[in-house]
Amino acid sequence: MNRKMIIQAIFSALQGPLNCPQLSAFHEHARLNEDLYLDSVLLLQLLLTLELELGIDIPDSALSNEDFITVSSLTDFLLNQSADKTDTPETQLTVEFDDIKVHCFVSCLCEMIKADDRVDHRPFYFGVWDAQVLINQHHQLSYHSAHIKHDFFMTWYEKLYSVPVIAWYRPYQNKTQNIATLEKLIKYKTASQHVMVMLDMYLLPERENKFNQNPFPHYVMLEQTEDQDQWFMYDPDFRWEGLQAKSQVLAAIGSDAVAGGYYFDSKYIRPSSDQAIHDYFLACLNLESNPMTNLVRQIIELHTSENMSESQRQSIKDLPEALSQLSVLAIRKYAYEHGLAFFWRALKLEDAEFEYWCDVIEELVSTYKKIQYRVLKIANDGISNNLKKGLLAQIYELLHQQDQREFKIKARLQAVFEQWKQQAQLNTTSQHIQSAQASL
Repeated sequence: MNRKMIIQAIFSALQGPLNCPQLSAFHEHARLNEDLYLDSVLLLQLLLTLELELGIDIPDSALSNEDFITVSSLTDFLLNQSADKTDTPETQLTVEFDDIKVHCFVSCLCEMIKADDRVDHRPFYFGVWDAQVLINQHHQLSYHSAHIKHDFFMTWYEKLYSVPVIAWYRPYQNKTQNIATLEKLIKYKTASQHVMVMLDMYLLPERENKFNQNPFPHYVMLEQTEDQDQWFMYDPDFRWEGLQAKSQVLAAIGSDAVAGGYYFDSKYIRPSSDQAIHDYFLACLNLESNPMTNLVRQIIELHTSENMSESQRQSIKDLPEALSQLSVLAIRKYAYEHGLAFFWRALKLEDAEFEYWCDVIEELVSTYKKIQYRVLKIANDGISNNLKKGLLAQIYELLHQQDQREFKIKARLQAVFEQWKQQAQLNTTSQHIQSAQASL
């Protein structure tokens, strides 16, 4: 097997099974995400197709590495995995995906907090590691729904930083009316005010993003410019800012898939009290369960359990789509790093242990991708039934490991929280605890 054969196999997979709509952009140095629009799920599907067609084993350790950035670097990886290494791989490109954060609503709120030296944005991420996810009417894991509200974050943002978050978007009004409100807010806002809106990122194709979901509801912040046809768009979650055609932004806001908007004012920022941070932590740390892993397990059971009737059980063919948004949700677990970093700095703990916990968190995130890859395999007709049973057993074992790993992280968080609480000499009466838990 040589380099040319592998590149042709990649092209054939994109042209055939994956039906890539951006195939005209294919060339040896095309970027898989930005140029060919392969999100993390499509990339896993590509790897599975190549694994089956070329007879090349893709190890778990490779699923999260940086070899899968361009057609060229993927070819180099596959060539190294194959038995025949007669070609010398070219130097790999070092292009990387944009570094992203973990929750667009929270990231927008945190941006002005980060700009104020009196306050720390990291405690606000306590609410992200187990932020609300759901199973939609199609039995799919979903990060977005019209029924998901941000009241919890809004309430605690004001308690922590004294800044009220005000909803300007009115569900009972039509799009034209809400857009008129948005334009007025942007036109007359002060320098300290921030206007946030939900739009469909899929309708801004020139804005590269890692997921390429369709639709892709996402919060950004907007400002007017001297050019009436251009708006300044700031996307803290993807760490991008720049000019965007106003007409394009309005079209993305006008999508039926999105609805929402808020404004807030940095002039109200006040330093957070230790008591407020204490209460918020208690409201966020769930020591009894790991909701996202539980939902993943529930969806897999719904599509594979032999204890269900045919009418109850969903088709195993639908399982990959049911978990397609897992990659979007998995990055929320990086919020644990924010929580640990806050306590680590306050307690002046050793950096070496913090790095260890960062590795544990990274394994938590990457293991969801290992689960997704096995899900793709058990839904594939080219895999034998015996192998599918073995893969399903591996999936349940990985889910068990995820629970153990996440409970371990939460236990360490609880321990350093107790140390911090003693250092802060807080009045931790039952009244405070009950008040915090009641806000969940």
